Amino acid sequence: MKKRRGWIVVLMVLPVMIWADSFWVGVFAKNTPYTGQAYTTSKSLPHLKNAIEKEWEKGSDIIDISYGHDVWMVLYSRGTDYTQQAYMHRRDLKKFAKTVDAYREKGFTLINIEYGAGEWLGVFAKGGKTKDVTFVSTRYWEEFEKSIIKHWKEGSMLVDVEAAEGYWTGIFAKNTGFKDQAYDKVEEWVDVGRDIKRRWKEGYRIVNIEYTAAEWFLLFAKFDKPREEVFANNEEIEDFRKTIRKYWKEGYSLIDLANGRY
Repeated sequence: MKKRRGWIVVLMVLPVMIWADSFWVGVFAKNTPYTGQAYTTSKSLPHLKNAIEKEWEKGSDIIDISYGHDVWMVLYSRGTDYTQQAYMHRRDLKKFAKTVDAYREKGFTLINIEYGAGEWLGVFAKGGKTKDVTFVSTRYWEEFEKSIIKHWKEGSMLVDVEAAEGYWTGIFAKNTGFKDQAYDKVEEWVDVGRDIKRRWKEGYRIVNIEYTAAEWFLLFAKFDKPREEVFANNEEIEDFRKTIRKYWKEGYSLIDLANGRY
């Protein structure tokens, strides 16, 4: 735990090799509130803990975590409005949900979910602009879809999604800055780019990309001011690191991580 302390549309998809086992995906944007970024990779949760604490000491906050290729990748930024963060992991989803409630009683809100290596991992924060944050888990997609519609009608927006072990989980919140939302499920990666381009033309921007073991879940939102976005994919993490550095140099911030299959 630590205490401290945007849009012209551009489509970018790196070459696809259909025989690859899995690959990393990054969503980049300009005109974000972030003033500096970093990322760390770890193959074990104990090492992950050490890396996170070092970044917290530097004044950075976690904004996303992804698992793939037997590697945990954590994305950090400065310029957030969080005042304190914490994270936890549980193997059992029911125990995870109970722990989310326990953190809520301490004044923390859940901001990110990830599943990997048999563990459900949650990132929590104090501060931030969102309100009335709710964690939802359902056994089937049909139930989760009904939950999305229900929350939209109540004025809450979906901010993060994770599907694993036959469950769909999500974080809903109010005061997100989203004016409207949409989502799509796409089976093949080759169709993801076309779908994103279509949504961009409709005025939406990417909020979250998740691979659900059988298809890609794409979450979009509309903002007051459109921002310039690109997304890119690499099979090897070393190549992905080069891609991240490339877009950082061009003035983009990395806003979302994912790992999936073609």
